[in-house]
Amino acid sequence: MTQLNVETRHAIHPDHAKGMDTQALRDNFLAEGMFADGEIRLVYTHYDRFTVGGAVPNGGSLTLDKVDETRTATFLERREMGIVNIGEAGTVEANGETYAMNKGDVLYLGMGTGPVTFSGQGRFYITSCPAHQTYTSRLVTVEEAKKVEMGEAATSNKRTIMMFIHPLVMES
Repeated sequence: MTQLNVETRHAIHPDHAKGMDTQALRDNFLAEGMFADGEIRLVYTHYDRFTVGGAVPNGGSLTLDKVDETRTATFLERREMGIVNIGEAGTVEANGETYAMNKGDVLYLGMGTGPVTFSGQGRFYITSCPAHQTYTSRLVTVEEAKKVEMGEAATSNKRTIMMFIHPLVMES
């Protein structure tokens, strides 16, 4: 059975946030401990119902299906999801498809995809938000991402921006 831990964060008015000390800011805005072996941990926010989290199957498998906070039969019934593998090789199974993911690969899952199963040695960073249209699920590898070089070493801001779930790469 999958260990699922969901924390709910309520929206904070900007005037209230101005009066918070460091600990209160951390308690309300910092998401820590999202990557625990053998668990899926999510932070469901009331900031546009955005959800962030992590899944660490640790060689086994974990399934993300129903999340009570969304009040839907399945988590992705009215949501879309982006998954980044920040660990070793792993797989994600959704809607009858199995996606092999290496470190750095990104998987987009469209609304209505159904249960999502994470397997292998991957460490999967999850983001999800409400959707109002279904788009095709797609794996985008590091090699397929749009790379944009910016900045200069002389000004200490030389960087490469990797675009995965972006209109220049795919529809979402």
